[in-house]
Amino acid sequence: MLPNTLSIIKQSLMKESLLPPQKLEKLLTILKKYSKGRYIYPGVLIRELNIDMSTAYLVLNSLKNLGLLTINYEIYCHKCSKFTGGIFETISEIPEEMECNEMGHVLDPLTSSIVVFKVVQDE
Repeated sequence: MLPNTLSIIKQSLMKESLLPPQKLEKLLTILKKYSKGRYIYPGVLIRELNIDMSTAYLVLNSLKNLGLLTINYEIYCHKCSKFTGGIFETISEIPEEMECNEMGHVLDPLTSSIVVFKVVQDE
């Protein structure tokens, strides 16, 4: 993301008081690496910022509300602990029946999908 976008993010998140200043600065460093079309996984924020899942989703939803991200769904096999490679923009796009690529486990689209965030604007 470009400096202007990062400045907008910083101002917005400071107003919302979602992160302490040092974690906000670290978040901005992380976001510099993300350009349009890339996916941000909540787990990255959880791990890198040492925050809980709820806070990670609040931060990412705040960026979504700024028009920088959209919600997408990635299919994950909980038995194999692997992503299937399928990313969908809406729940309705997910096929009703899916199997994992590793072991052929039958996947339920709703319980096997995780929310990921796609960068749609980075300038």
